[in-house]
Amino acid sequence: MVSDEVSEEILEEGCYYLSRLGLTPEDIARHFETTPARASALARAYGSKLKSGEAVEGDFDRVFWEDVKKEAEGDVKLTFLSEKGFHHAWKSELQRLDGPALMSIFESSKDFLSADPNQKFLDYPPPKGYDPLAMDRELRKAVETIGGLLAEKWKEGSGSRRKKSAKP
Repeated sequence: MVSDEVSEEILEEGCYYLSRLGLTPEDIARHFETTPARASALARAYGSKLKSGEAVEGDFDRVFWEDVKKEAEGDVKLTFLSEKGFHHAWKSELQRLDGPALMSIFESSKDFLSADPNQKFLDYPPPKGYDPLAMDRELRKAVETIGGLLAEKWKEGSGSRRKKSAKP
């Protein structure tokens, strides 16, 4: 039987790294569904473990918690397709691309999905355990997100064109 409870050690590590990344005890407490005082105590406990050598600070852990912070702030990691193959990137990274690059990614990913005969099954929830359509679901999420980014770029572009062409 697998428990849904998060271990105390993971909470300590999370509170420590998230506080080092600039989150307040209130923010951490809200995400971990605890009190700010407990979040602070958990962060201090992990700091003590680091000082005593009971735990070791590592780049892998730091990067993991940076990713958790990004996701908590609404930045999502996307899997998409380009003419060079499959890629992963954060939404914030894709936002920095220009319209033509985004459109190329959007079209490649959408073409892949359109050619997949299993596409009709994406409208149903994934089965428990193994999901044979996980990659397709990720691509669909990316196509929707990139479509939204393209719409934002279109609004920005058409808004700036209107301003330039407006006569005083």
